[in-house]
Amino acid sequence: MLNSLEIKNFRLLENFQVSKLGRVNLIVGKNNSGKSSVLEALRIYAGNGQRPLLEEIAAGHDEKFRLRESENGDAETQYPFEDFFTGRAFPQSEDAGISIGTIEEKSDSLLLEHGFLHETEEILTNDLGGTIETSTRIRRQRISRTSAEEIDVGSVRQVLFVGKGGRWTPILLDNNAPRYRTTPIDTSGTLACSSIPTQFISVDELADVWDNIVFTEQEKIVRQALRIISPDFDNLTFVRNDDRTPSSRREFRRSAKVKLADMPRPVPLNSLGDGMLRVLQLVLKVFPAKGGFLLIDEFENGLHFSVQQKLWELLFELSQQLDIQVFATTYSWDCIESFAKTAIARQDVEGVLFRVGRSVRDSDRGRVIATVFDEQALFDITQTDVEVR
Repeated sequence: MLNSLEIKNFRLLENFQVSKLGRVNLIVGKNNSGKSSVLEALRIYAGNGQRPLLEEIAAGHDEKFRLRESENGDAETQYPFEDFFTGRAFPQSEDAGISIGTIEEKSDSLLLEHGFLHETEEILTNDLGGTIETSTRIRRQRISRTSAEEIDVGSVRQVLFVGKGGRWTPILLDNNAPRYRTTPIDTSGTLACSSIPTQFISVDELADVWDNIVFTEQEKIVRQALRIISPDFDNLTFVRNDDRTPSSRREFRRSAKVKLADMPRPVPLNSLGDGMLRVLQLVLKVFPAKGGFLLIDEFENGLHFSVQQKLWELLFELSQQLDIQVFATTYSWDCIESFAKTAIARQDVEGVLFRVGRSVRDSDRGRVIATVFDEQALFDITQTDVEVR
C-alpha cells in the first residue's frame, strides 16, 4: 500500500506530491484539474508500464500509440506516447522523464524516459590455431543506449525506456525497427488493479467476473450491495443472447437478469435504472483488485446521494478484508460528505481526501498541487460545510 504519492512530468502533473495516503482515498477537484491523470498514473505504476497498458490508455484518449507512415511515405512527426508527457512532447533532457512512486522510496518509482538505442555490429573471430578454414567468424548485434547528439540515421531508433528497480526495457516507437532482444523489467511486482471508468463497463466483462465468484462468499456480498438500491432484489444471473449481425455472422453476448421477490419471472437488470448497474460494477470490480488498487473515476455516477454512504461503508470494509487501496474521484458535494462521515466512523480504516488544483502561489507557477485533508479536517467539513471542491 502506498503511504504517499509522487508523480512527475505526467500530463498536467509536472511535480505533484501527496504527502499522505490512506487505505481509501477520495480525490476532488474541478474539471481538467488532473484527477483522472492521477488514476491513470496509478494504473501505469501498478502495471509496470507494459506496452499493452500504455496503448490502452492512449487509445482511450484518441492519442497516438503506433507510428504510421503518410501516403507519400514520410513518417509522422508525432511519436507514440508523447501526449503522456507534460507539454505533450518528449522532454529535451533525457533524464526529465515521467516518474511515478512514493515520496520516500525513490528506488521503487516507475520511470518512463524518451531516448535512443544505437545498433552496432561486431565480427568476432575464434582462432582455433589452424588454417583460415578452421577459424570461426561470428556476427553479433550490440544494442546500447545513446544520446540525441550521437544520432546516426539507420542505426539509431527512438524508444521509450521503462525502468523500475534499476532494470530497464525499451518500448520501440518506430514500427520499422528490428525487435531487439532485451531484458524486461521485473514484472513479478505487478499489482492487481481494477479500473472503473466514468462510462459503464460492458456486461460481458462483468459476467466474466461473476463467473469467478459464483457460489462463494463474494457472491453474497454482491447480493448485499444490490439490495442497497433495490431491497426486493433476490438473485442475479447472466444469460447468453443469440444475436444476428447485419453480416449474418452469429455472435454471442451476455446480459444480466435479476430475480425480484415480488416477480414471478426474472427481469433485465438494465430495466431497474443506472443505479443498479453502477453498484454492480463497483462491487464486482473489487474482487479482481485484491492485494492491489481499485480505481474509480467519478464515484457518484448513477448514484442517488441517499445510497452513497452505504456504498462507502461497504468499500471501506472490503478494502480491509481484501487488502485493497482505493482511489476514487468526484466533484459532488454529496459524495464528499458521505465519504467524510464514513471515514470518521471507521477509525480502523484510514480514509484520506485530497484536493487537486492549481497553486495560487507565484513560486509554484500555477502548477497542479494536492491539498490533503486528514480525519480531523474531514470532521470539520461535515460540521461547517467547508467548500473543498
